[in-house]
Amino acid sequence: MTKSNPGNFFEDFTPGQQIAHATPRTLSEADAALNIALTGARHAIFSGDSFAQDCGLPGAPIDPLLVFHTVFGKTVPDISLNAVANLGYAEGRFLIPVYPGDTLNAVSEVIGASQFQRQNRRRHRAHHRLQSR
Repeated sequence: MTKSNPGNFFEDFTPGQQIAHATPRTLSEADAALNIALTGARHAIFSGDSFAQDCGLPGAPIDPLLVFHTVFGKTVPDISLNAVANLGYAEGRFLIPVYPGDTLNAVSEVIGASQFQRQNRRRHRAHHRLQSR
């Protein structure tokens, strides 16, 4: 059996390379509810529309940690499926709230790649900047 997307190996990464990750993801109220149920997060602004509206928002946004994990997960087939590497993420910013019904797309930029040796085993480190649109 072969994969439809073979992914990248460490040697395939070059600084400055832009990787547009396939398969956008629309987050729903069910995603937010499941996240709260599984993590126990109880931040008021992400848990209730009335509180968020009192804070000047149109409704309860999605917890930024769920947004990060969703976008981070979109990178796996292209970044870490085959590249046995420690990944570093830099310059992650949450510029606008994400609401139920919003669709996320991920784009990575390779900002560095290096090899190092530890305990007689060769290791790799790939660093990339991740953007969500």
